[in-house]
Amino acid sequence: MAEFDYKEYSKGKEVLVRAHGVEKTYQIGAELTHALRGINLEIYRGEYICVMGPSGSGKSTFFNMLGGLDSPTAGKVFMDEVDMAQLNAKELAFLRCRKIGYVFQSYNLNTVMTALENVTLPMIFSGMHQDDARQRGMKLLDKVGLGDRWNHRPKEMSGGQQQRVAIARSLANNPSLLLCDEPTANLDFVTGQEVHKILQDLNKEEGVTIICATHDHDMLAVSDRMIWISDGMIERVEETKNVKIEKASMGEAHE
Repeated sequence: MAEFDYKEYSKGKEVLVRAHGVEKTYQIGAELTHALRGINLEIYRGEYICVMGPSGSGKSTFFNMLGGLDSPTAGKVFMDEVDMAQLNAKELAFLRCRKIGYVFQSYNLNTVMTALENVTLPMIFSGMHQDDARQRGMKLLDKVGLGDRWNHRPKEMSGGQQQRVAIARSLANNPSLLLCDEPTANLDFVTGQEVHKILQDLNKEEGVTIICATHDHDMLAVSDRMIWISDGMIERVEETKNVKIEKASMGEAHE
């Protein structure tokens, strides 16, 4: 297998996120666990990236680094050429609020809030006037097909509806980057297709950069690049157009 040609692939592209020599070590008692072992990666604006790897490979840790939810033990992560490790807590919170959206496998909605309240919460935190936040929140719920469910709480919605609310919430402050951690893992096939279509439209029509940890073959098929992580290191990177995606394997990709 030929090595990925970064120089050729990056022509004309703008770097949005850059990981340079990222390592993460955890100490449990006297034992050290090396979750990441020197990750180097550039994510370009407008890309749709799929990240894969077995349980314990370091995917979630890597996502936490990219999203500013954790700091590397060594190395640096840059967002728009800003070193996130150099930001204080207030600056980092501002960056996460304004530039990064998060979609989790378990939805992470506030169970006592309505769909609209969940979506508008990040806007309120960012200082947006409540009336403006409600107006934008309704537009986002319409975008994900839930404008008529704005007053429903999570327990009154299906898993797919909750995930669509979570996507709408992730877009609250027009993020440049959307981090999705197995967003269709808890959904049935048809509902997963709906979520997949929403993410694809956000990427292709609105230019939102998406990094998605997934084994969903439909997400793999529309991505620009596929990145395999194993034992805390990038095992390989490939352009999706050069990879055969076999639906029968539910997301395992083969040459």
